[in-house]
Amino acid sequence: MKKIIIIAGDKSGDLYGGMLCKKLKENYSGVEIFSFGGEHLARYSTQRIDLLAHSVSGIFEVLLCIKDLLEIYSQALHEIESINPDLIILIDFPDFNLQLAKNLNNKYHIFYYVSPQVWAWRKKRIESIKKYVNRMIVIFRFEEDFYRKEKMEVYYFGHPLLEIIEKKNIEPKKIISFMPGSRKNEIRNHLPAMVKSKEFIEKQLLEYKFRIIRPENIPAQFYAKMAPNMEVVNHTYEAIEESAFIITSSGTATIEISILEVPFVVIYKLNLFSWHLLRKLVKLRFIAMTNILASKKIVEELLQDKANPENIAQVTMRYLKDENEYKGLKKELSKIKEILSPQGATGKFADSIAKYLSLTKIE
Repeated sequence: MKKIIIIAGDKSGDLYGGMLCKKLKENYSGVEIFSFGGEHLARYSTQRIDLLAHSVSGIFEVLLCIKDLLEIYSQALHEIESINPDLIILIDFPDFNLQLAKNLNNKYHIFYYVSPQVWAWRKKRIESIKKYVNRMIVIFRFEEDFYRKEKMEVYYFGHPLLEIIEKKNIEPKKIISFMPGSRKNEIRNHLPAMVKSKEFIEKQLLEYKFRIIRPENIPAQFYAKMAPNMEVVNHTYEAIEESAFIITSSGTATIEISILEVPFVVIYKLNLFSWHLLRKLVKLRFIAMTNILASKKIVEELLQDKANPENIAQVTMRYLKDENEYKGLKKELSKIKEILSPQGATGKFADSIAKYLSLTKIE
């Protein structure tokens, strides 16, 4: 029996990890999978640690939670030793996972799935990756070229979201949806500005309704104080696709929305300490992955002070009042899916793991 540990500390990583577990269990025998992650991983593996309960973003926010994170980190090391796995798969969550790989110091075989954004900032981390990671599996094609230049073993199978997002060509309703993030500190940073923008928008777009699209790891009541009396719906791709426009934070949501070709604006706010530090470290023209993939500005990005209610309202109304602007943005978004191809990334990755561990295929 071969043993695999999968470690994911954020919502998207947990989703991809759960998909990978499912494929491995469906297609191969003789494998036991343990996880440190969230509910998707827990559904298809033996979960030892709920990492999503401790997920935060931002340098300052991490420092505030450092004691808690150190305890979880120590627990993770203990669990790895007790399991003694044949393979560890780290998914994104770089501040935790790269330190873990370094601490394990090549004692176990390690694959890294969903690359840290070393091509954007803190490029020195590539040295740790090369030293402690056996294989990198990326979800964006341009990352494959980056790692090949660094002489790393790297694989690109496509983007896993293409397997689960089915565009149903739903006619958009007169709905403006807020997607303020998948972590509580992100939501606290973004939702108040979104809610305030509603006051400006609804004065001119009387027929539009507003709602919050809630990720499954955040309870509905969390939004009550910041957005009293606002409708909160579960995160589904139907909820995204039926929206006329979406105001979202940066992250995996931008890829989901792009695949579904729904016009949107990206906002992102951090505390001042994290913001000033990141401005000096990040060397990219854009933060929205949609714009990075297209190598040009497709969607508007409102960052920090510019992510204020007036600006959010102005961009939203520009697209909803101008049919040509709206259709132009949809046309640009329609090209993103091809950039993320091919289909079937999770199955191909599962097959490569099976080959690496000599697993037996279920006929």
